[in-house]
Formats: sequence, C-alpha cells, structure tokens
Amino acid sequence: MELKDITITGKALTRIRSLLTFGLAVTYLGNLLLRSQALEDLILVLMIIVIVLGFTAVTGSSKIIGYLSFAVSIALLLHFDAPLSVWRQALQDNLFLVVMFIMVPLMGIPIQHGGYTPALQSLFERHVNSNSRYYLLVSFLSAFIGVLVSLAVVPLVYQVCRNSSRSSDHKLLSSAISRGFSTCIIWAPTTAAIALVVQLTGSTWSAFFPLAISCGVIVGAVGYVMTVFEEKQKKKQERSYPVEDVSLGGDFDLRKLVELGAFSIVLIIGIGVISWVSGISAIIVVSVLALIYPMIWLILIERLPVFFREFKGDYFHNRLPSIKNEMILFVGAGLLANSINYSHLGDYVPQILSYLVGHNGLLLTLVIMGSTLCLAALGVHPIATVTIFGGTIKAAAYGVSPTYLALVLAISWAMGTSISPSAANVIAVSSIVGESPLQVGIRWNGPYVVLATLVLIVFLTGMRLLGVL
Repeated sequence: MELKDITITGKALTRIRSLLTFGLAVTYLGNLLLRSQALEDLILVLMIIVIVLGFTAVTGSSKIIGYLSFAVSIALLLHFDAPLSVWRQALQDNLFLVVMFIMVPLMGIPIQHGGYTPALQSLFERHVNSNSRYYLLVSFLSAFIGVLVSLAVVPLVYQVCRNSSRSSDHKLLSSAISRGFSTCIIWAPTTAAIALVVQLTGSTWSAFFPLAISCGVIVGAVGYVMTVFEEKQKKKQERSYPVEDVSLGGDFDLRKLVELGAFSIVLIIGIGVISWVSGISAIIVVSVLALIYPMIWLILIERLPVFFREFKGDYFHNRLPSIKNEMILFVGAGLLANSINYSHLGDYVPQILSYLVGHNGLLLTLVIMGSTLCLAALGVHPIATVTIFGGTIKAAAYGVSPTYLALVLAISWAMGTSISPSAANVIAVSSIVGESPLQVGIRWNGPYVVLATLVLIVFLTGMRLLGVL
C-alpha cells in the first residue's frame, strides 16, 4: 500500500512539474511582449519551483554536474555578498535556453505523425546498398531532423533505419547517428550550444551562420571519408559474407519526402529572416515558432487533431518530464558563469590563457579545443568548459573576432559531445545499440573527433589568413 502511494505521489509530482514547466515557457514568451513586472516575478517563482522539483528527478552525470554547478555558484555568491539582483540575474541568465528545450520537442510531432516514416523507410530500401551509403543517409537524416527535434532525433532516426540489416553493425549505426547529430550542433539555431556561444561571444547570427554551416559540412565529409576507408578495409570480408537488406515493403513516396524537405527549409529560412528583420534572438524565434509552426504544418496536411492528441499524450507525459536534465544543466551553467564573473575569479582564466598563448589566435584555438576535448573524454560535459571560456575571455584580447571565438566554442562543444561518455546523445545512442558510452564515445568516435577537429582548425586558420574571420 505504501509503495503504491509513493508511486501515485511520484506520478502526481511529474504531472505538476510538466504543467509548471510548460507554464514557465509560455509565461516567459508572453512577457517578452507584455513586459509586466508581475509576470517577471511569477516567472522567477515558477522557475525556482521547477528547479527544486527537477533536482528530485534529475539523474546520471547531469545530476553530478548540476549539483556541483549550483553548490559552487551559491558558495561564491554567498562568500562575496552578492545582492539579490545578482542572484536573480544569475538564475534567469540561461532561461531562454530552457524555454527552447521546452518548446522544440513540439517540432517533432509533424515529423513523427505526418506520414513521412514510410517514405523515409522506402528510401533505404531503394538506395542503400553499401555501408558508406548507409552512413551518408543516416548521418544526413540525423543532421537534418536533428535541427528540428534536437536529441529526439536519436530514437526517431533509429525507428526509420532499424529495419535495414546494416543496422546490425552497431559501430556503423551509432557513428552515423551521433556524428550526424554533432554536425547540426555546430550551426543549427535550434540547438542550445549555438544560442549559448553566440550570446557569450557577442557574435552576430548573420556573420556566424555561413561559416558555421560550412564547418558542419566539413565534419560530415570527414565522417563519410572515414567510413569509405573502413569499408574498403572490410571489402574482402563483405565479399565472403554479402549483406542483404531486408525489404521494408511500401512504395517510394517522393511527394512526402519533398513535402518534408519543403516544410523544414521554410522553417529554417523563416527563423533566420524573422530574427534578422525583427532583431529578436534566433533562439527566441525558434521557441515561438515551435509552438505555432507545427499546428500550421498539420493544418496544411489536414492532420491538426494529431497535434492536440500528442500534446496531451507523449509531449506532456514524456517530453516535458525529460527536460529536467537540460534545465538543471543550463540554469546551473548560467549561475556558474555569473558567480565566476561577480567574484572576479574568471579574471584568472584570461591571465592563464595570456601566459600560455600570448596573443596567438592559433594557440588559443588549440588550448580551448584541446582542454574541452580532454575534459569531455573524462566525463566533464562541454557546457562547463564552454561556459567558462566564453564567459571570461574577450576575443579582441587575442587578436580574433567574436565570430571566430564563437566558431571555436561551437566546434569544441560539438566534438566534445561526440566523445564524452556523459553527453546525452552518446548515452542515448549507446542505449539503443546496447554498448557502453565509453565504447560509443571514446573508442568509436575518438579517431573521428581528433581528425575532424584538426581539419576544422586548418579551415578556421585559412579563413583568418584570407581575412574572412
């Protein structure tokens, strides 16, 4: 009886947390227009309640990082007698990132329930006849769909490609999904990484985007070339044991694929245009469109009731409760960055960097990327190192532009999450293929991360020499 009561209480708390989490996001977005002090106070109260409830449910490495971030931040702010206004600012500094994580899963509803899965599956049946093609298609889908649904791309892409017999190659499958997703982390405005690094460095979206998407294409090409090379190494074995794809049935529906591509392209272009014309942060535009665009999408394909069904079902009961880790991580990161700045401990970071690299932009790049990747391999999420570097150093002091620094931090984050055993995407992929995060992150993605990082360093250096950066 007692166990049953505890279970009921746990479910009730989860429902309350989901309701308050969504209410926090809607209130925040509404107050951007209304500018009400009463709503501002309500947002703070809701945020504190949701954080407290989140701490009771957060798990894994996010729990450790979250507790450490909050503990260190609170200790610093208390020790240096920070006023209430500083505490408030520190808590709300990354709230826009949290709101994005709350809203973006709504983007997945049209993709999952718009009738696109059979068309995508038939694409595999017709055109995937080698490991390299399988890798190219899966990684492209991970990057393309990941722009819209973030981490939800992992199970979604797996559902699409699992019926191919090539999915039994766990290294191939996990590499394609995780590396494909890492490419969109470098440039996509729907990812928290981009929102954070652009904010920290002061770079403009118009200057950042063209070079960032170029970096995404480059790392995608590196992964593909490595797969082609590995496929050639296994050529004799594949001749002895030919791989035959399982027929998926169903017809190749080009119309649905074009439809999916059209809606996605309109969304991405719309985000950029609205942000540029209005001057509103791209991440805020993403959060607003995440609430509106899926309904417009489903109205146009005559499936609107699906939105409300999934909102009351999977989104409310599964997606919202799962945001607890991201909330704790990003609120903790904002709190830590503000506490370090207020305590002036961050002043030591530029001093140490100046001692190590002087005013050499290339050495600065090597130190930031190298330290981020090394710590990521040890289990420290890149959000911690990127927040510290981005929040404490100024690009001009090292002879580089804010856009250059933003690219360095974005690449460090993307490559770090590809290798870190504590990164959510590595953990999600490892659970699907039944391998440990160490196997997926360090052993399988390690060589790719090292090679891709070196290639990108050469690319960034070349852009600086050409005067583009």
